[in-house]
Amino acid sequence: YIDSSIKTSSASSPKEWSPVLAATELVKRSATSPDAGQFRRHQIGLSQAKENVMLKNAKWIWPTDKFEKNQRASFLFTPECKERPKEAILYIGCETKYWLFVNDRLAVFDGGLFRESARGCGYYDKIDIAEHLRPGKNEIKIRVWYYGNGGRNNSFCAKPGLILLCEELGISSGKDTLSWIDTAYEQPSPTEPTFLYGGNHTAYNATARPFTLSPKLTECHGAVVLGEYGDAPWGCLEERPVPLLFFTDRIPCEWERTDYGYSVTLPHAMHFSPYFRICAPEGVKITVHSDRYRVNGGPGDFNSYFGHRAEYTTCEGEQEYELLDWLFGERIEFIIPEGVEIIELGYRESGYDSAVTTSFSTDDEEVNRLFAKCVRTLKVCMRENYMDCPDRERGQWIGDVSVQAPQIVYLLDKNGLLLLRKAILDFIRLRRGDILMGNVPGDNSSELPSQSLNAISELGMISTYYKATGDRDILRLAFEPAISYLKLWQTDGEGVVLPRAGNWEWYDHLFNCDKEILNICWYYSALRFARTMAEKLGESRHDAFIRERMEAIERCFDKRYWRGERNEGYFASGEVVDDRANAMAVLSGLCSEDKYPRVRYLLMSVFNSTTYMENYVLMALCEMGYKGDAFARMMARYQPLIKNENSTLWEDFFHLGTKNHAWSGGPCMILLRYFAGINADLTVREADIYPLRSLSCSFTSPISGERTEIRRGLASAEG
Repeated sequence: YIDSSIKTSSASSPKEWSPVLAATELVKRSATSPDAGQFRRHQIGLSQAKENVMLKNAKWIWPTDKFEKNQRASFLFTPECKERPKEAILYIGCETKYWLFVNDRLAVFDGGLFRESARGCGYYDKIDIAEHLRPGKNEIKIRVWYYGNGGRNNSFCAKPGLILLCEELGISSGKDTLSWIDTAYEQPSPTEPTFLYGGNHTAYNATARPFTLSPKLTECHGAVVLGEYGDAPWGCLEERPVPLLFFTDRIPCEWERTDYGYSVTLPHAMHFSPYFRICAPEGVKITVHSDRYRVNGGPGDFNSYFGHRAEYTTCEGEQEYELLDWLFGERIEFIIPEGVEIIELGYRESGYDSAVTTSFSTDDEEVNRLFAKCVRTLKVCMRENYMDCPDRERGQWIGDVSVQAPQIVYLLDKNGLLLLRKAILDFIRLRRGDILMGNVPGDNSSELPSQSLNAISELGMISTYYKATGDRDILRLAFEPAISYLKLWQTDGEGVVLPRAGNWEWYDHLFNCDKEILNICWYYSALRFARTMAEKLGESRHDAFIRERMEAIERCFDKRYWRGERNEGYFASGEVVDDRANAMAVLSGLCSEDKYPRVRYLLMSVFNSTTYMENYVLMALCEMGYKGDAFARMMARYQPLIKNENSTLWEDFFHLGTKNHAWSGGPCMILLRYFAGINADLTVREADIYPLRSLSCSFTSPISGERTEIRRGLASAEG
């Protein structure tokens, strides 16, 4: 090696991290991009007691008691200040989403956090609005959008509502709050979006009222009190545990003409809200959606799924409109008829507020392109929650989060960890009895036993989070639910666990999946992590259960599943030979080292896995010491994803699903852990980079802030 160096900027990381210790976070608020601009303080992880008591002095209100789904309302508060206060903390909860304006300045975009925090409960936001206030009369306006439905990332609430209080300004929501239903928002045309996530299309009729971003409340009246704090269906509210979303100013764009109107190409895949300024006659119908408006089902699902769109009816003359919702894609399609003059087309970007703090590059441009796509895929698969995809489902599939988790701790700042911690809280607190569910929060939750086992395994999101943070509170929260979940599995006559179907006995998409072995391997890995949790917490009550289950599997695994002939050998429960099952035998610790050479041969010649389980096949090769093989397999299988025009990674190697999917980002972790040498506990070691010739990585620990510069290179091509 030449130029092999690791340079760190400070001493060691703290052994244990908790969001309570990081209560004051720097949260980006940018005027032009999420990676630059102004910063402000945001309190995270503080005690909820005071805020809950204060909110009891406010009421849940709406302009009318005759509400319907997909309804928009606006509210006005007019506090007076002798001078600008040093602090003005606004506590605000709503059903479902809100946009906050202070003196006509947009202060919060797409505020509110989807229910549930606990069964029947939600969240409130805590915002210091002092910087937006002025001496004299102030106007605080809130636009609220009531979904009136649920999905894979939000739970249905039977009533709309706003609850608000600011002690410093002497305001709270009640019957005297000025409010109105914005009747310019109409119910959209009959074709509804896919049920997979909440909300609906947005239809705005400018002939009823020309659109303004900050609402003009000219027809407001007193509000109707729908309930007290704590009443059903809203329940108690917890403080939002993650930062508010970042948002940019409006960004004007160049456009190109199409057969149906105009198209804007975005710099990369993103969450965005389109806007336009036009001059038009009255009554023209305009539709706006993204290039991901229609999305394929996953591999094996031949349905198509539709996202949200914007519908707009023009008034006469010059006008503007911005969609108060977010879409996802790499292109905006404006369906605008002839006869409409285009003044400006553009978008506002928004998203979860977490910065990428790690950079990585090599001498191989294809590797660099793959790494960049992994990063972009991770960034767009986070908002209210980590999600499988932002176009089709937006669900917090817990297997996907377990693939994302190492990327989160390697790539993102502390805010990324906060959203991972929330995913773990959701998973544990929103379980159904002893069943650990995926897709929570949300009405369309479901148990995929293999994914839930993944989450509580040595490879899963809880283990990954703990290794990086040392946060024992998470282990205390997860230990008993994990044990109770593991006890749901029945055993056969030899004590080996039998499969559980759950809502869907799924281990990976497509074919030749050895479910029997995969079930045992995931279960055994979960037992091993349960044993680790018990040791860390000093718990011994379940030691006998863990030991007996592990020993039964160890006694029978080779006897039942190892198929060894001559120089060949592999694990199989029947006729199917599965790379996924053999990889998990290695990663779970059930495959002994003497079998590694033969399992290696299988993993280099069998290619059943989709991009989800490919992550674990590559890990298994690296853990056995065959990094060169892992690299070769990774670059071969990911070629279609590297070469295509998209800035994110497909759901499968052959575009059988979405063009962006969370579980596809495994190569990022492989490169950072096994080639850059970043350990699971965020320490850095020496590492062999072959077959790469040079590697440069700048890694910042999200826990300590310590920055490590890694430079590695080979002396020559022959070396």
